[in-house]
Amino acid sequence: MLNTTRTSDIRAAVQREIDSVLLDEEGGTGYSLDDPLLTAGLNSLLLAQLLLQLEAELGVDPFGEDRSITDVRTVGELIDVYEEAIRAASAEV
Repeated sequence: MLNTTRTSDIRAAVQREIDSVLLDEEGGTGYSLDDPLLTAGLNSLLLAQLLLQLEAELGVDPFGEDRSITDVRTVGELIDVYEEAIRAASAEV
């Protein structure tokens, strides 16, 4: 689990996990933060795998009663959702 709320660490962790999923599937990556998740190469199965890996890495699941994965369109928005969830979890402690 990531032990920090620094934006750069969260962003790096999300990008590292996306790269991991895409490397396993396609052998390469090449996406920007503005790319839609599906354009970045993530189909629904890979997205589910990514979310499991991110929950294990970051220790939070930002998708619950208030937010759905269908609300997230781009790689950058996915990073933002995790940043918000980690800040909220840190504030609760």
